[in-house]
Amino acid sequence: MKTFVKLVLFASALAVPVRALCSSAWVARAFVGAQGYVQIDDGVYAARDLPLEERRRALTALRAARGRIAATFGMPVARPTTIIAADDREAARLGLVGNVPGTAFISPLRTEVVLNLAHFSIDVTAHELVHAEVAQRLGFWTRAVKLPVWFDEGVAVQLDRRDPYLIDCGAVGAQRIRDVRQLTTVRRFWHGDRGRIMRNYQAARCAAAEVLERHPPRTLYASLARLTHGEEFDAVFGPDPASPR
Repeated sequence: MKTFVKLVLFASALAVPVRALCSSAWVARAFVGAQGYVQIDDGVYAARDLPLEERRRALTALRAARGRIAATFGMPVARPTTIIAADDREAARLGLVGNVPGTAFISPLRTEVVLNLAHFSIDVTAHELVHAEVAQRLGFWTRAVKLPVWFDEGVAVQLDRRDPYLIDCGAVGAQRIRDVRQLTTVRRFWHGDRGRIMRNYQAARCAAAEVLERHPPRTLYASLARLTHGEEFDAVFGPDPASPR
């Protein structure tokens, strides 16, 4: 049964990047240097006409976000292709939907982080760079097959200090925290309206925080390495402590 589940997850993981690689947004990101963008730092691109002070603001936030990751989990090693979109229209062309401030696009080929300067913050930057770091540590296929989406999002939200995420876990409730652990796939986690998805993020933050109480943040990278060496998620991070026995 576990083998069948893994095959289903593998097929689902494969379908997403195949569709993504056929999109105009993927082409825009893949050939960003030919799209009016210039490299302003190692792997960081911005529009050629973006004012110097805006470039500095973006680079300052990137450095601060990496510092936040280093202080919590340890020094980051991921260097995703990072694209600074100047406004909503440009962000949409690069694949951001609606007013989403940033997204990490993770494929078998590489990881790209797109950040919308119109909604820019260190919190968003740190959130997306955590996704990139986890993807770097695990590799695309291990992440897709072994890492539950609730945990991937929950760990990223630990460094995201925007108001909606700073919620008392007691107010979230044990049942919602148990329920979010069933949201192991992208399809399940992002199902529903904006309010429901936000509640999923809040519950995922609390569920991941419970895991990190048992496995301190500074051990996260070593724990992820165990997944790449063949161990399963529950064996590494422990079974759900809130599950009924």
